Amino acid sequence: MPIYQTTFAVNAPAPRVWAALTAVDRYPEWNPQIPRLHGSLRPGEQIALQLALPGRPPMDLTATIEDARPDALLTWRGHVLAAWFFEGYRRFEIEPVAPGRVRVTHVEDVHGLLAPLFDMVLGRRVQASHDALNAALKARAEAAP
Repeated sequence: MPIYQTTFAVNAPAPRVWAALTAVDRYPEWNPQIPRLHGSLRPGEQIALQLALPGRPPMDLTATIEDARPDALLTWRGHVLAAWFFEGYRRFEIEPVAPGRVRVTHVEDVHGLLAPLFDMVLGRRVQASHDALNAALKARAEAAP
């Protein structure tokens, strides 16, 4: 099943990256892939988000927060109709590598009956969208005071 994974360096401390990633009310200002997210980022809580892929109409989705460890890890999982049909798992992992510098790993794992078709039709757009989100998160965290 398709897994979109990127790792990138951010010249900012983990708390600043975490603050940018979890200030969901500010997503419209900087997040090109998820321009809207509502809900609490606490394990077990449901969130509502809008997914915007290049060249496609935005999709409104729901997901459940699985893990939220400040300055370290945010994960959620959501599905369309049922997990066996199409499910996505998203992970943002923040790992300090030097003072004032972190490595962020961003993963989206999609699976289910529809996943191969999703990858075939939208795979390049998904990766381009991930790259745009990553660049925007990096810029946001590095520019923060």
